[in-house]
Amino acid sequence: MMKYLFYKASMRIQFNTIILLLFCFSLSGICQHTIEGRVIDAADKKSLIFANVFISNTTKGQQTDDKGRFKITNAPSGTIDLVISYIGYETFSLQLKADTLKKPLLVMLNANSIELQAVTIKRIKDGFKRYFYIFEEGFMGKTIFSKECKLKNPKALTFTMNNDDSELIIRADEPLEIENKLLGYVIKYQLEEFRYNFKERYTSYWGYPFFEETKTKSDRRQKQWIENRNKAYYGSSQHFLKALTEKKLSAEGYVIHKLIRQEKKMFSVPLTTERRDSTGNIITQASREKMMVDSTDLKLRAEQSLKKLAINGFSRYVQYLVRTPLTESEIISPYKDMFAIDFSNHLYIVYNKEFEEPQFIEAGQKNIPQTSIVSILESPVLVEKNGHLINPLALVFEGRWGNEKIGELLPLDYLPEIP
Repeated sequence: MMKYLFYKASMRIQFNTIILLLFCFSLSGICQHTIEGRVIDAADKKSLIFANVFISNTTKGQQTDDKGRFKITNAPSGTIDLVISYIGYETFSLQLKADTLKKPLLVMLNANSIELQAVTIKRIKDGFKRYFYIFEEGFMGKTIFSKECKLKNPKALTFTMNNDDSELIIRADEPLEIENKLLGYVIKYQLEEFRYNFKERYTSYWGYPFFEETKTKSDRRQKQWIENRNKAYYGSSQHFLKALTEKKLSAEGYVIHKLIRQEKKMFSVPLTTERRDSTGNIITQASREKMMVDSTDLKLRAEQSLKKLAINGFSRYVQYLVRTPLTESEIISPYKDMFAIDFSNHLYIVYNKEFEEPQFIEAGQKNIPQTSIVSILESPVLVEKNGHLINPLALVFEGRWGNEKIGELLPLDYLPEIP
């Protein structure tokens, strides 16, 4: 007899009920950190051969055999995302803890439903020619490492627009294969959706990366890969979150300030104000010439505890930093067997152990520490001790971390090595 567990998977465009069945026989002798099971078609119950099964953001994965079976050994502890993909089917993902899974999985995949997508989006003619540059910058990143990444199957991308043409939407017909020559990885990325908002110039994407280490017989090349991976790791959001949970921010080179960002409120005042004497008689008339003043800036400038942050003059916002740095306890607290991140306004994070790349600083500047801005979309943000975010979409990165993207991406369980 089988027991049935029902999982509801959100795909943004549509909601699909996916059934996960657990066999009820004993698994004595199987390692506690082993994940195994079988993948079948939800309609005809036939095995799906060569389906991709992997743990997102790791090097752990494989394809199903001729009976649709898979077995992943040495799965990392903690919360992981098990992902199963197959061309023509909806991607299956499930958050679980491998050390608590006692039975094999029978996963039923549903065929893709394109009818609902056709109602809300429209395909773009010559989309690759017109908009690939947006994808390349928004997905690969803008750093030196990012520029050396190569998308090996660009024709897998489909370019569409939403109904009012305000957002570019990009999806992939198959896992994207990205070669990162400087880090020594091939990343197979199951892209679910990439969006670019033309008005706000805001990029978001989500999906599931699987890492394969590039093989080499050259000790020199292997050493260079290790050095580059360490460089990508230190100062990254992954490194920061791990240091935050361990309360080692200062030792690891981080300084954090609260960032107050408020919309400008402009009004006009005379260029020269009216002056009166002690009896109330007008000495100087107010000029007819006007100038624009930001009331938000005036209000924040009066606070001695704040320091104004330079920003593009055409920005809609004014930004101030709270002079006193934040401590870990003001940002993170224990939550069950994890941690919860919560803060007001934004975080302004300075990493003092590495300078910013020249293309991200103004001409004439040098030796500028890397800085990032973090905002919360959904609070609290749950994170495990290893720096794994339970919901990566709950945080928004700007600055250095906003520029890194796939070019600096490392496996979740990566630890710095000695070259």
